[in-house]
Amino acid sequence: MVTLSRDDPWDNAGSFVASYHEGEIAKYKLNEPDSRMAEWRATDCRAQLCAAERELRSDAFRLEEGLKPWGLLVGMMGPIALTDDDECSPLHWAARNGAWYALPEKALTPDAMLIPNLANESPFEIAARNNNLQQIEAGILTRLVTSCTRIKDTPLHHAARNGYLLHLPQAIKTDELLALENSHGCTVFELHCQYSRAAGHGANHAA
Repeated sequence: MVTLSRDDPWDNAGSFVASYHEGEIAKYKLNEPDSRMAEWRATDCRAQLCAAERELRSDAFRLEEGLKPWGLLVGMMGPIALTDDDECSPLHWAARNGAWYALPEKALTPDAMLIPNLANESPFEIAARNNNLQQIEAGILTRLVTSCTRIKDTPLHHAARNGYLLHLPQAIKTDELLALENSHGCTVFELHCQYSRAAGHGANHAA
């Protein structure tokens, strides 16, 4: 896993992606100390990582593109691979700041949006509580909340089960979406009611 600085992503003290991989290779060198490194340095993958890193750190790119360098790395490495010491991915950062424009659309997957950090907070929950989900384009947001994770769950079911369905934008709490069933046959609304009863709220509505 590549760890990025939580501060300035363009800081020269941050992780250099290609160097990280070279360090990993060096850990497993046996009797051929140069062969694996030579093979790695000759790969297209390393060349692309180095090119992306140079572009990311250039002053011109930073001035012209603003926060888009985050999208460059996320697009190449995947958001889950780029975490800080608190296990926050760039999606956690975007969720807190409403900076979804800095990330490529393909990074907004149900699995990535529901990955918890050390505080057990997912990007989806953080964005919901900070009212930042509204900043995601409506079509992308609808696709996101109705798509299943690897364990056949959707972000809507996750929100209902964990008690923050009421924080979601009204546009994704339609009767049709609240009636979506997960792999166990439970609808979003049923999970919300179960949470409300367990929490002693007695509220059986998601308006």
